[in-house]
Amino acid sequence: MAQRKQNIHKTVPKGNIKFSIALSEEQKAAKQAILHHPYNFIVGKAGSGKTLLACQTALDMFFKRMINKIIITRPTVSTEDNGFLPGSEKEKMEPWLVPIRSNMRKVYNKPDILEKMEKEESIELVSLAHFRGRTFEHSVVIVDEFQNLTRSQLRMALGRLGKGSTMIFCGDNQQIDLKDKNYSAIVDVSKIADSEFVYKRILLDNHRHPAIDNVFEMLMSM
Repeated sequence: MAQRKQNIHKTVPKGNIKFSIALSEEQKAAKQAILHHPYNFIVGKAGSGKTLLACQTALDMFFKRMINKIIITRPTVSTEDNGFLPGSEKEKMEPWLVPIRSNMRKVYNKPDILEKMEKEESIELVSLAHFRGRTFEHSVVIVDEFQNLTRSQLRMALGRLGKGSTMIFCGDNQQIDLKDKNYSAIVDVSKIADSEFVYKRILLDNHRHPAIDNVFEMLMSM
């Protein structure tokens, strides 16, 4: 058993792990809560650091051997089954996962280690179309852009939680791309927010250009 655990974490670098970007106080508080809840919904506007927080938390938990794997997915909205795209499942997901991979490298600027983790499937890119029937144990599951999940897809994703796992859903209710916004999974989060197993946090800080807040406020008021 000890040998198996060592093999799973053979990519873990030695010594203290230094992340390239420090979390804000707001993000640190959210991270501590995530460690104690199996279901986590991190909501915020563009630039609030939702995905960055999820990536840092997942990598930190892996490097500290709290989990064995990081699962990454996101809805593709109009091409959910990926059927017409060429290549393997991973290749089909590549265009959609560029932003989250970019966040991984911002948080931990060691591309050789991250690439090795992907090759060893310590980091696994999974299409939502292939979630059904799977159970993710001892993993952190990051569902990015979850506002573009349908309500039925949210239920399906929630049911994939296995022993020792944590799910982190990152989303923004201002960026729903579904034709009917009432079908968005973000509508159902309020129904489960009071569960002892659920943590919801709205991030308010802006980690990008200050113009974002100003422009978005103007757009939302129209």
